[in-house]
Amino acid sequence: MHFRSLMALLPGAAAMRAVRSPMAMGSALRGGLATMSTQTAVRAPDASTYDWTHDFDLLTTEHVSERALTASLYRHKSTGAEVLSIDADDENKVFSCNFRTLPKDDTGVPHILEHSVLCGSRKYPLKEPFVELLKGSLKTFLNAMTAPDKTMYPVASMNTQDFRNLVDVYLDACFHPLIRDPVRGPQILKQEGWHYEVTDPQKAQPLSYKGVVFNEMKGVYSSADSRHYRAIQRHLFRGHPIYSIDSGGDPRAIPALTYEAFEAFHKTYYHPANARLFLYGRPDELPISERLFMLQAYLRDFTPLDGAAEVIPVQALATAPYEASEAYPLDPNSPVAPTQFVTLAWLLNTEPLAPKTKLGLSVLNHLLFGTSASALERPLMASGLGASITGGGYSSGLQQATWQVGLKGVVLGDDAKEKVTHLILETLEQCAATGFEADAIEASMNTIEFRLRSLSASPMKGMSFLYATLGEWNYNRDPIAPLYFEAALAELKADLAAGTPVFQQLLKTFLLDNPSRLTLTLTPDTALGAALAAQEAAALAAAAQTFEATDLARLAAETSELKAQQAAHDPPEALAKLPVLTTSDLETRSAPLPIEIEPQAEGATLLTHELPTDGIVYLDVALELRRLSLDDLPLLPLLTRMLSELGTATSDETAFSRRIGSQTGGLRVSYTTMRKPLLGPNGLAAVGSADEVQGYLMLRGKAVVSKCGNLFDLATEMLTSTNLNQPERVKEMLKESKVGLEASAVSAGNSYASSTLAAQYSLEGYVDDLMSGLPQYSTIKEALAVAETDWPTLRSRLERMRSALLTSDGAIINLSADAASLPTATALVTSLIARLPPKADAAALQPWVRPLGLVLPTRTGLQIGTQVNYVAKGCPIYAPGEIVRGAASVITRYLRTAYLWDAVRVQGGAYGCSLGFGRTSGLALYSSYRDPNIVDTLAAYDGTAAFLRERPIGPAELSKAIIGAIGDLDSPSSVDSKGYTSMLRYVQQISEEDRQRWRNEVLATTAADFVEFAERLDTVASKGSVAVVASETALGEANKVLSTEVQLRVRPALE
Repeated sequence: MHFRSLMALLPGAAAMRAVRSPMAMGSALRGGLATMSTQTAVRAPDASTYDWTHDFDLLTTEHVSERALTASLYRHKSTGAEVLSIDADDENKVFSCNFRTLPKDDTGVPHILEHSVLCGSRKYPLKEPFVELLKGSLKTFLNAMTAPDKTMYPVASMNTQDFRNLVDVYLDACFHPLIRDPVRGPQILKQEGWHYEVTDPQKAQPLSYKGVVFNEMKGVYSSADSRHYRAIQRHLFRGHPIYSIDSGGDPRAIPALTYEAFEAFHKTYYHPANARLFLYGRPDELPISERLFMLQAYLRDFTPLDGAAEVIPVQALATAPYEASEAYPLDPNSPVAPTQFVTLAWLLNTEPLAPKTKLGLSVLNHLLFGTSASALERPLMASGLGASITGGGYSSGLQQATWQVGLKGVVLGDDAKEKVTHLILETLEQCAATGFEADAIEASMNTIEFRLRSLSASPMKGMSFLYATLGEWNYNRDPIAPLYFEAALAELKADLAAGTPVFQQLLKTFLLDNPSRLTLTLTPDTALGAALAAQEAAALAAAAQTFEATDLARLAAETSELKAQQAAHDPPEALAKLPVLTTSDLETRSAPLPIEIEPQAEGATLLTHELPTDGIVYLDVALELRRLSLDDLPLLPLLTRMLSELGTATSDETAFSRRIGSQTGGLRVSYTTMRKPLLGPNGLAAVGSADEVQGYLMLRGKAVVSKCGNLFDLATEMLTSTNLNQPERVKEMLKESKVGLEASAVSAGNSYASSTLAAQYSLEGYVDDLMSGLPQYSTIKEALAVAETDWPTLRSRLERMRSALLTSDGAIINLSADAASLPTATALVTSLIARLPPKADAAALQPWVRPLGLVLPTRTGLQIGTQVNYVAKGCPIYAPGEIVRGAASVITRYLRTAYLWDAVRVQGGAYGCSLGFGRTSGLALYSSYRDPNIVDTLAAYDGTAAFLRERPIGPAELSKAIIGAIGDLDSPSSVDSKGYTSMLRYVQQISEEDRQRWRNEVLATTAADFVEFAERLDTVASKGSVAVVASETALGEANKVLSTEVQLRVRPALE
């Protein structure tokens, strides 16, 4: 699924389907007190005067008791648009405008259109109303997504007026976008999709391709994992007119998209007859008359479509297994060994699956893949044939379900491919023949049931219901059916109780007796990257040959015109049309989180949080990391994974994982680090010392209160008794981590560039980089070599690390539960502490000292095989002991959604750009994502301070910036997250007074604060270090332009 980029909002990025940044989560004002100015309000209708029965037919209403909601399906009489309205006692309201979008070629038109409709509309003729909403909305979700067969435009907010605003802007964008304007439309396509850029018509090769989606998809096609996913779908649906197409766009085909085809796609698919409109929230806040009135305001503009609606053809199941092979690019200079992907994939059905069958397949998936000890994952990883599992098993995201599994990191050759294929089929046949053990079934059933029931506690459950309903609705099936689960669960339990071999039958029906099976191999090609670059250059050269001098001059003029349009500011009269909130009624008080602090025996501390958890107990155990030496820290990711996955002294891995699955909602070990603020005047938090860091080993688990004792027992056993003497499993883990880092360095280079910079300025950054940055690659390789040649040495070191960490001294036990459950949980704390080594036996805290002597600033080029760049620059802008004012969060957020969005994304063509800022570190750090530029992006970063000085922020923009920052502070979180966040604040000594001070300063931010902050950012421009993850060619081209003193020192990203 492709997401509209929100990289300009938050630092870092992670890709879903390795395509687009999923940083869609925004923030909302808790309590919903913000109001509208009278000039720009989207007026709520008088529900008593609107009779919706004239315009809509009610098709059905159902009360879904297990979700405590009522769902009603309507059809618009004149257009046929369908509306699903859900009433639920949830203040987080959700709307989504959804269309079935069916591409016929690889030009990426649905994806480009998804970006483009949010670039201005009839009622809101701005450059990007989407971005204006980002600046000053209290949204909890605001994004757009493209899937292979649908496009979604969802919004959510806890503030009723804000929600009305979002719905109105999105409806106008979807149904009346400026892309239909003959002048503005082609410009939008050029910006968001692609265009020929000509800056100098006299150059030997004057043309280049630019465009946000074009560059985004070049990044996608640089990733072997993304290519693998696309190849699976393409070959499972070979010849299919929709699913064999890449809806995101192939960079080789995107330049074939014309404006005429672009406009026609919108006209065809963005009609109400093809729309599915989703509304969710409390009926007292949004009664059905108001919901339907909002929709009718737009639906009334349309007449019915002629002809029958287009349907997605059903792909016939193959009658015999078949094979396919494709290639992925591998940098010829990469240290990564050339290996292949081998995956088996099935097309499961031609008729819709029954709810019980879907649930059964989900449980079967967990039986086969749910844990490292599962029936299929364990033999695959133990075989040594590959380094990591590919495919996720059962998937129901398209009209027809699929199932896939395989290995990557497989040695090249048909012999290895056949071994992987044979092992998968042999294991599945054995499972079908002998079945699954009773405790395995119990664990998987409990895990899936826990997930189903705990969804109701999620603050974003409305979004989850949206996704579930569209999984049926998009294919003309019942959208309400996926909201139910109790009946299917009861039927499945009854079948199991009756002795029916449910999962064996499913295995046979959908996999073993199903001939519609693909075997896909994805093999490395060290020449592919150069071939793609040459192909693009040849296409540009061929295009240039068709242009006369006058054509090139025209393209140069169009390039200049586009850049001028991108750089232009929206006129005040256009901005005034956009509905905005005001700051006058924002909640001025921060919402405190409940916490009780109780010192315990042996130096431990108990923190409790009374929260509405519906009978679930959430347990966190924090152990001080400073008992490890700095030299041992790079091995901590390995140790935490071993503690999470391996068996114990009394239960092997399989038995222990099943006990966790049957008795809890999950139990894992991880780690966290943070900068502890110094205490400034009046005890307020100030920027911490660059040479101090806090770190904790974190065990986190949850269970229903009736199994709380089991949770505590399993947690203690995991920490104290995990059997670390398992060399083969450790080698598997290290190999899997190695290939994972190799893949993420290509797809998430911005994170690694940022980590490289942060490591230079503080102990916190240095420690984080050791454990999760590029240095972890050499750690993994070295640990793997020791594991293979001298296991006792590595085992001894890991056991020593665990022994050092295990002590009650300084341990924090953090409990979140409701009032009825807390007493049961707290009664178990004493025994947990008693099972940890006592304070008297505690290892001493170790001195951590980062290497000194590095000459700053540094300028590093990190070479890797990719078609796009990731550019980072930063340094501290506050000194230790300085108190950062809340205005800093307002200003940096504003820059992400204003200057950087325009300069790096809109004008530069990058998929996204961020300015991260650490309140306790004082570090300001720019980073870009899937960026076609290096030098221009660095120049844009350096121009930020000038922007603040030369473009004084006006009252309207300042108000939006403050509202957006308050929304970030008040973003909704789950009950377990609230308890965990409260614990971290306790550790960092961030008081409620300090939180309130910060909020007050956010609300009091002035235009003068923006100008003053420019002086801080001058430091980054003049003294900031630079790190760039890019190809050898891109780094070389950048150094040709950069002056000698600021050239990048190039080294391999993975060493």
